[in-house]
Amino acid sequence: MLKNNNAGLDLPDVDMESIWESTPGYIYWKNLDSVYVGCNQNFANLIAPKKISDVIGLSEYEMPWASIKPDTAAHNVAADQRVFNTGEMVVTEEDLGIKKPNGLSVILRSEKRPLKDKRGNIIGVLGISVDIADQKEIERLQLERLLFESEKQKVALQEKEKLITLAHTVAHDISSPLSALNMMMHACDELKESKRIVIKRAVESILDIANNLLSTYRNEEQRATSEIEQRQPLLISDLIIQLLSEKKVQYSNHAVRFETEITNDAQFAFALMQSSQFRRSLSNLINNAVDALNNKSNGLITIKLTADTEIITVTIQDNGKGLSSGMIQKMLDRQSFTEGKENGHGLGLQQVWDTLGTNQGTMTVNSTPGEGATIHLTFPRIEAASWIAQTIQLEPGSSIVILDDEESIHGAWDTRFASYLKLYPGLNVHHFKQGHEVVDFFSTINPKEKSRVVFLSDYELLRQAKNGLQIIEESGIKNSTLVTSYYTNYQIRDKAIELGVKILPKQMASIVPISLEQNRPPRENYVARFRSFLMS
Repeated sequence: MLKNNNAGLDLPDVDMESIWESTPGYIYWKNLDSVYVGCNQNFANLIAPKKISDVIGLSEYEMPWASIKPDTAAHNVAADQRVFNTGEMVVTEEDLGIKKPNGLSVILRSEKRPLKDKRGNIIGVLGISVDIADQKEIERLQLERLLFESEKQKVALQEKEKLITLAHTVAHDISSPLSALNMMMHACDELKESKRIVIKRAVESILDIANNLLSTYRNEEQRATSEIEQRQPLLISDLIIQLLSEKKVQYSNHAVRFETEITNDAQFAFALMQSSQFRRSLSNLINNAVDALNNKSNGLITIKLTADTEIITVTIQDNGKGLSSGMIQKMLDRQSFTEGKENGHGLGLQQVWDTLGTNQGTMTVNSTPGEGATIHLTFPRIEAASWIAQTIQLEPGSSIVILDDEESIHGAWDTRFASYLKLYPGLNVHHFKQGHEVVDFFSTINPKEKSRVVFLSDYELLRQAKNGLQIIEESGIKNSTLVTSYYTNYQIRDKAIELGVKILPKQMASIVPISLEQNRPPRENYVARFRSFLMS
């Protein structure tokens, strides 16, 4: 078990070392004295290469950059104190003076957030950093080319595309270990609630950064407008999670906390809508809820998603100043009003009404002045998209084959399947990181064994000749599922549909139901029957 000394942040009794060894970026957490109490392997490598345990207990003034650039340690400590004093995120850039093989100094852009206990007390700081030295060098070169070589504007565009590609790659690399953490968290029932909350909030913070990174660098060509965008089956839970991540960044300097509640029945619920239209409508309602808080210190906005067989309900709830009965009636009568907004024009609510009208939606509003407001939006639920994997189907004799180049994902899948393997000894799991090794494995088993294979494959296999879909196609395994964070890519979806392959969003791997068809009773039943026979 990893122990975070002096901060009361003991992590669960699982193989967390393997996760932190493979987590990209630089992640660390410190106590109120700015003493390091934990980090990932990448951060530990900054001071040598060393072990993670070598970092624990070091102060800022004992880090190597303190001797190279003395003001860096003081700068970092001052930033920590701003986090402790304000309770808000602080963004810093630090040139550590540590040279990389390409001659550039390591420059870390860090987002430092308060780390709190169950009672809301700040007990430390969580830092998530990325090295932006290469990006700054690219930006410098781009500026020179734009100023002195206008004919080379194509180069600048190519560099922009590289940044977009880099953003998607980094976000994907972050999402994989986060998915593993989420899967393990669901299996750690013995972990105290206070510790689960600390880890959950850390995971959410990193996920927010990944989602915001994708939003910031989203290719403009992929930003469909309402004029040309078609209505399509939308996975509502995913859109809500993405939007909330953006809102947390947008309002990071506000005294507001966002929470999400998604019921099990709603996790895989779909509605037929325009993605951009739905996002704008929900965004407008969240903005209104933030305005209603009037910067109160304990502001809370909760987004709830529930569903039954026919209806999906999205609820936006705040604890702000509330709405009068007259304002509520205006909303329901589709009358614009801008109370409390000097520059408002009522266009936000108009957008909501248009979305409801286009998609057979309804809205109800409940509020008590001074206690907040609750808005319910309902939309017809449609059949799940053909590409979504809503369950992992097993049989007692199934062979589960997992292909993923991320080590932590394999451990997380083992955690999810552990209870099934114990109950059904005929089940077995095979792990692979290389696509060609999977293909070789499948070539050694007979057709009957192949028919019992459940193949779970990642899409992006770094530095490998083929992606996961190509491996699935070559393998010929019928019960194959693509587990990927690239599920929004239409080309990947279309190819998966063509192959008859289901797609499971990687962040939902921790909650997807696992179904086991019991063609025969498990071994325990046979043992019980035999004992009963002997006793009779």
